[in-house]
Amino acid sequence: MKKVVLFTTCICAWAQSGWNRPQIGQMLDGQGSVRTVYGIASSVSLGDAEMGGVLSYGCSKTLCLWKTATSVVSPAGTADAPEGPAMFAFDGAGAFVWFPPSRRLARWENDSLTYIDINIEGEVLSIGVKSGAVFFAVRRRGAVWIVNQDGSVAGALGRGTGAVMLVPGGVVYVERGEAVVGNARFPLEGVSAFFQMSDDYLQVRARGVDYALRITLGREALFQLPGVSQ
Repeated sequence: MKKVVLFTTCICAWAQSGWNRPQIGQMLDGQGSVRTVYGIASSVSLGDAEMGGVLSYGCSKTLCLWKTATSVVSPAGTADAPEGPAMFAFDGAGAFVWFPPSRRLARWENDSLTYIDINIEGEVLSIGVKSGAVFFAVRRRGAVWIVNQDGSVAGALGRGTGAVMLVPGGVVYVERGEAVVGNARFPLEGVSAFFQMSDDYLQVRARGVDYALRITLGREALFQLPGVSQ
């Protein structure tokens, strides 16, 4: 078992003139606003709220998408979308988007959504993409299966699996009170959501507290993100 690395986060004052602050990625605060997370794992700070009314989001190296009540929003454009949150799987300059309440799949490209006919059995927990093809983590009859777009099974997780996040090259999941990243395990109870902060980090929401989980192979780490004053 990998030793847990849990850092104490502090809010630090940064010089504003000529200082290029490193960025971990974006996060969704408890008030539904997106903020940039600056710094390094042992010392991070939050930027100002950049957008409010966000239900879910995801960011890759080249693209960020935010889901509001009835739209998908990028830095360059907005498209009408089904109500409720969404899941994202990034593929170069585009992304696949899954809308859980309506069970609809769409392709985001050039700031527009193109819907794809699909019928996936079970509760979709996360979506991923490989070589341009979308695949799903699905809960069926108490077990979690990894299935392709045509419904064929590509893999499975145990019956004790909780929250799941498909990431490039693998899967992050919760099992028996631990977040599992490859061979690394971090004690973390009550995980309710994963969001993709960047290519290297996930935001994990657990019992009302937000954490950053580094998923870089061999450099896995977990640390708490700063809270936002009510």
